[in-house]
Amino acid sequence: MLNKLWSLVVKEVKELIRDPKILIGVILMPIIIFPIMGSAIQVSQESVQRAVRGASFAIWTDDDGSVTDALMTYLYNDNLVVPIEATNLEDALSQFTETDSSSLIYIPNGYNENVTLGQQGRLKIYANLRKLNMAETQSTDIVTSLINVYNYYFSIQKIENLIESADAAGTPLGYRNPITIDYASILKGNVLEIPPMAIFSLVMSQSIMLPIMVMMMVMFAIQMAATSIALEKEQKTLEILMTLPVSRMTILGGKLSGSIVIALAGSVSYLIGFSSYMNSAFSFVPDAQSMSLTDVNMGMTPFGFLLIGIVIFVTLIAALAMALSVAVFADNVRSAQSFTSVLITPIMVPALVLMFSDIEMLPLSFQYILLAIPYTHTMIAAKAAFLGEYFVVMRSILFISIWTVALLYIAARIFSTERIITARFTFGDIGMIFKRKK
Repeated sequence: MLNKLWSLVVKEVKELIRDPKILIGVILMPIIIFPIMGSAIQVSQESVQRAVRGASFAIWTDDDGSVTDALMTYLYNDNLVVPIEATNLEDALSQFTETDSSSLIYIPNGYNENVTLGQQGRLKIYANLRKLNMAETQSTDIVTSLINVYNYYFSIQKIENLIESADAAGTPLGYRNPITIDYASILKGNVLEIPPMAIFSLVMSQSIMLPIMVMMMVMFAIQMAATSIALEKEQKTLEILMTLPVSRMTILGGKLSGSIVIALAGSVSYLIGFSSYMNSAFSFVPDAQSMSLTDVNMGMTPFGFLLIGIVIFVTLIAALAMALSVAVFADNVRSAQSFTSVLITPIMVPALVLMFSDIEMLPLSFQYILLAIPYTHTMIAAKAAFLGEYFVVMRSILFISIWTVALLYIAARIFSTERIITARFTFGDIGMIFKRKK
C-alpha cells in the first residue's frame, strides 16, 4: 500500500514538474524575478543617495546684517555651497541654472531686520528641476532640513534671551513646546516604555509574512491539484490510471501528496524571493527603533509553530480536496484553471482583510460572512499563534478540520465512482442552459 502510494506521489510530482508553466511560473520565477527586482531598486536608491550626499546648493542674498551673516556662516559650515555673485534676483537665478546645484537658497532683503524685530524672516528655496528625478527632490529636502535645524536652535536662543531680559521663570524649551507627549504600551499585562506604533510596526513586519505564506501555499495547491486532474483527462491517461490494481483512495492520496510537495516548493521559492526583494528594495530605510520580539515578550514558540504546522496541513488538505473535486468537471487544463480562479477568491479576501484589521473590528454581518469561509480561520490562527493565543488556534484547527473532513468525503465519493472519468462541465454549458430557458 505504502509502496503504491509512494510511486503515485513520485509520478504526480514528476508530471507537474515536467509542465513548463508550473516549473518556471511557480517555482523558478519567484526566486529569480523578485531578487532581480529588489537588486534593481537597491541599485537605483543607492545611486540617488550617492547623488544626494555629493550634491551642492547655491546661496544668494541681497540682505546684510549680523543675523544674515550668522545664517550664512551656518550654511557654509561643512556643506558644499556654491556662492552666487549677482546684482539682482534675475541675474542670480540665471547664474544658478548654469551650476550643478539643484537648489538655491535666497535670503531676501529685510530678513535681518524682520528677525531682529521679532518678526518672521522669510527665505525662499528655488529647485532647479532638470531631469525630474528623485535626487533633485531629495536635495531640496536636505536643504530644508538644514534650515529647520537652524530655525529650531535659533528660536531656542531667542527665547532664552527674552527670558533673561524679562527675568522670567521657565526654560526656552518649555516656552517653545509647552506640551510634550510620552508613549507607553501595555501588552499582555506588562507595561512597556515603547510607543504603540513601534510595536505595531514590529508585529506587522514579523507576522505579515505568515498569512502571505499560507495564502500562497493554498493558492499553489489548488492550482496544482486542478492542473493534475485536468492534465490526466486531457491526455486520456486517467482511464489507464483507473485500470491499474491500485485503490481509488490511494490514487486520491497520491494526487493530494504530490500537489502538496509542489505547493510547498512554490511557497518556499516565493518566500525566499520575496524576502530577498524586501531586504534589497528597502535596505535604504533606517530602523526607526532598535527593538526585538524578546523585548515585548512576543513571537512564535515551538508549540506555536507546531499548531501553525497543523493549521497549514489541514488547510492544504481541504484546498486540495476541493480543487480535485471541482477539476473533475473540467475537460482540459484551461477549464480547470478557470474553475480554480473562482476558488481562489475566498482565500484572497480573508487574507487581505485580516492583514490590516481584526475580525472584531468589522461590521457584524461581514464578520459572519468571513467566519463562514474556512480560510478566514487559517489567517486568524496565524496571528493568534504569534500573540500566544493558543486556544484561538486550536479552535480554528477544529473548524478547519471539520471542513476538511467534509471535503475529503466529497472527493472520496467522486473518486470512488466512474464520475471522475465521465463528468464534464464547461462554461459553454451555462450558455446552453440559458438558451433552453428561452
